[in-house]
Amino acid sequence: MSDKQRRQIERGARVSALCAANPADFPADSVAGASVKRLNEQLAKLEDLNVTKAASMSAQQQGSQGRRDFRVELRSQIATIYNTAQVVGRDHAEVKGVFQRLQIDKSDRTLLGVARAYAAAAKPLKARFAEYELSADFFDRFDANIDAFEQHMARQSEGAGTRVASNAGIEEALRLIDDEVERLDVIARNKYSGDHVKLAAWESASHLERPTRRKNGSGNKTTGNGGSGDGSAPPSHEPR
Repeated sequence: MSDKQRRQIERGARVSALCAANPADFPADSVAGASVKRLNEQLAKLEDLNVTKAASMSAQQQGSQGRRDFRVELRSQIATIYNTAQVVGRDHAEVKGVFQRLQIDKSDRTLLGVARAYAAAAKPLKARFAEYELSADFFDRFDANIDAFEQHMARQSEGAGTRVASNAGIEEALRLIDDEVERLDVIARNKYSGDHVKLAAWESASHLERPTRRKNGSGNKTTGNGGSGDGSAPPSHEPR
C-alpha cells in the first residue's frame, strides 16, 4: 500500500468515526446518513480487498519459489533421461533417437512440454532404463515433479492476476471514499458553521495529511507545504 493510499484510508476512517460519534448530526434517512453508509461500505470493502491482495501476493511468491525449485529438478531429470537413453540406444534400437536434447529455448512452457513428451515416451521403456540402474521410482518422481511444476506455474499466474484485480478494486474503493468525504465535507461545514467546536473537530478528521519529506542537509525535516521543519503538517481544509 502506498503512503497516499494509507492517508486516504485513515482520513476515511476518521470521518466515519466522527459521524458515528455524532449520529444525530448524520441521521440515516438524510443525504448525510446515506453518504456515511456508502463510506462505511467502501471502508469494509477495502479491508477485504487488502486481505485478498496479501493472500495473492503470498500465493504468487510461493508459486514463484516452487517454480524455481522444480525447474531445476526437472532439468536435472531430463538430462538424466537423455544421457541414459543415449547409452541404452546403443544396445536397443527401439530407444535410439526417441529422446531429443532440450533445446536452447529455456522458457518454462517449453520445459513443461519437453517433460511431458519425455514422460509419455518413457512409459513403454521403463524396463530398459531399469536395466541401466535408473532407480525404480525415478519416473514416478518425474511425473510428480511435472505436475508440481505446472501447479506452481498456475499458482504464480493466478496470484499475479488476483493481485492486479485487487489493486484495481482498491483504487476504485479509494475514489469512492474520497467522493463521500467530499460530499460530507460540504454538508458538515454547512451544518457546523455556527458551532466552532464541532467544526474544528470535523476539520481535524477530514483533512488529508501531508506526506513527511526526507530530512534536508541541516538535519531538519521538510514538509510538502513549506512547513516549519518539525515534521508536522498543518491540516488542509481541502477534502482532497
